[in-house]
Amino acid sequence: MAWKLEELRNPALRTFFKKIFGDNEEISNSVTSGTTLTAVKIAPKASAATTGINYHKLVDIGDETGTTAYGFGDVTKPTTGVMASFGRTAVATSTQTDTGLDVRVINKLVNTGVNTLQGAYIKVKNYADATVGKLVGLKVEVVADGTVTNGGTGIEIATDGTTLDSEIKLSTGAKIFSGSAADENAVYAEVGAKDATGSIYISTAGAIFIQVANNGADADWQKVTATHT
Repeated sequence: MAWKLEELRNPALRTFFKKIFGDNEEISNSVTSGTTLTAVKIAPKASAATTGINYHKLVDIGDETGTTAYGFGDVTKPTTGVMASFGRTAVATSTQTDTGLDVRVINKLVNTGVNTLQGAYIKVKNYADATVGKLVGLKVEVVADGTVTNGGTGIEIATDGTTLDSEIKLSTGAKIFSGSAADENAVYAEVGAKDATGSIYISTAGAIFIQVANNGADADWQKVTATHT
């Protein structure tokens, strides 16, 4: 079933849903597209420049500025803003991957070279006049109870074959690279144009390299050597 906001006959309901879904063209449930079945689908309106608007959000829960006290949760209990739970009710019988959260930012336009796409943004902030025991930006927990045939992995970085600028970029600007380079010359030839002092290169050739300088030369990288005892 699919319906558009303007199709609602009841004026009160139309006003109510416009406040919630006003920037969406259509809201549908049980939608089949090709071979994919979607339980609920929200189709946003086309992008458009609006005077006085600097940001657009499809869904916004809460007040990220921290100025509004919603009083949500119990002062003696953990509180969760958004929780998505997923579980199978039928046994998987083929080679496939079940995903609890799938976030994709897709671009098919020719944007300016300074435009950035990011799949997810996570921010934990404690204000200057507030107190908290600890801040954790991201916690990943893998519980491998029962039978786990191929083991568990906390975080897996993958690519569709496109060469990455780096696997991970640290807050200092240093990066973590991976590849098959076997010596310093090969490492520099591969990542020299995008490296930074303090970076690490992990090679499938069984070696680790550290960048000790940023002079634009092979000597910027040094192989880590160790003796097995």
